[in-house]
Amino acid sequence: MEKLASSEMIYNELLDRIISLELQPGCKISENIIAEEFGVSRSVVRNSIARLVQNGFLDVYPQRGTYVTLIDLNYIKTALLIRISIEKEVLYRFMKKDDKSEIIKKMEANIDSQKKFYGYDEYITEFKVLDEQFHEYIMLSVQNDDILDLLKEHLLHINRWRNVYVKSGHNLSKLIDEHSKILDCIKKSDTKSALACMSEHIDTVTDVVSASATYSHFFKKN
Repeated sequence: MEKLASSEMIYNELLDRIISLELQPGCKISENIIAEEFGVSRSVVRNSIARLVQNGFLDVYPQRGTYVTLIDLNYIKTALLIRISIEKEVLYRFMKKDDKSEIIKKMEANIDSQKKFYGYDEYITEFKVLDEQFHEYIMLSVQNDDILDLLKEHLLHINRWRNVYVKSGHNLSKLIDEHSKILDCIKKSDTKSALACMSEHIDTVTDVVSASATYSHFFKKN
């Protein structure tokens, strides 16, 4: 007998679709259609939807329906500022380590893998894993994984934002080149330049705000 989808499974599937922009900001979703797709009751779907509402990815309006939230640029700016502050501090501590050779080897291999996606104009899952891994090598070398748990909720929203960023004319080659610059600075033991490159890499809001208006309808008007 085929196992019925769980609320957790449906939550993760809907979250993936929202972050990947398969379910675009502002679009309406249907409990009935989702329940039919996964072969479950509406109550199971409601549990998944409730979690997505709590995490800021869905809005439920009585008598109107359930909609994917628009991207809030003010929230993204704050989330990126938090991430920049943490990553720069972690990078600073990393640069003070006597032996960085093992981590540098892992980062070099990671960038080699990233280069397979050079020129892609979609922030695909395979690249997202490599992107996150590149940063985690630095973080986990000086800090335990609790710091990643603290960033987890922010990273989900940043990942959705990153998909818009890539679609707005900044293909993956730009991200790969930025990673390479960070690594070059690390290998040269140039802390000041490494920190500057990290800030430039993470703080991407200005780039997209000034880019094509094609995706302007994805954003909340503040």
